[in-house]
Amino acid sequence: MRSNKEFSQHLDTLIHCRLCPNMKGNPVHGGIPGAKIMSIGQAPGIHEERFGRPFAYTAGKTLFKWFASIGIEEELYRSKVNMSAVCRCFPGKAKSGDRKPDASEVENCSRYLRFEVNYNRPELLIPIGKLAIDQLMDNKKYKLDEVIGKKFKKEYYGVELDWIPLPHPSGLNVWNHTTEGKILIAKSLDLIRKHPAVKRELLGKSLK
Repeated sequence: MRSNKEFSQHLDTLIHCRLCPNMKGNPVHGGIPGAKIMSIGQAPGIHEERFGRPFAYTAGKTLFKWFASIGIEEELYRSKVNMSAVCRCFPGKAKSGDRKPDASEVENCSRYLRFEVNYNRPELLIPIGKLAIDQLMDNKKYKLDEVIGKKFKKEYYGVELDWIPLPHPSGLNVWNHTTEGKILIAKSLDLIRKHPAVKRELLGKSLK
């Protein structure tokens, strides 16, 4: 069994990481050692560094409203779920929102995601947003309505796990407000609610 000290060393390395010169912020993490549920965000927004945790601003309010709809409270989620991300620093602004991290930035930061998957060996992974979903898809040419509302299995960094995707909860994501988007988000949330790891860790329900 791997030690909590090893995880603490990982977090220390992560928060002092400065591998990507074009990133505008310093690393943000939601690391929880031993978590059997992990989520993967895209990258923190401009406000997350100030609050010191992922999904701490507007998009987070929407995300935790989704989870509240299936009986999962925000602080319990944060205490039980390892909140990871494709990139841990704010990438800066682009013309239409936040800049998308480039391939080298994704590769640089993948070492931290890999460690957390290997260390925690999660049963369930929840990628949030297309960049996060991309990390689990072999074919990157897909539409959200082809993956949201479904549960998948995958060997990811050597760990067999289930994954259930959600779209990014940003207010700029028009898809979330379409009729189909609302239906499929509800389906994904229901699959998350029914997952054994969620029942055990977040809902306190017996699996009998």
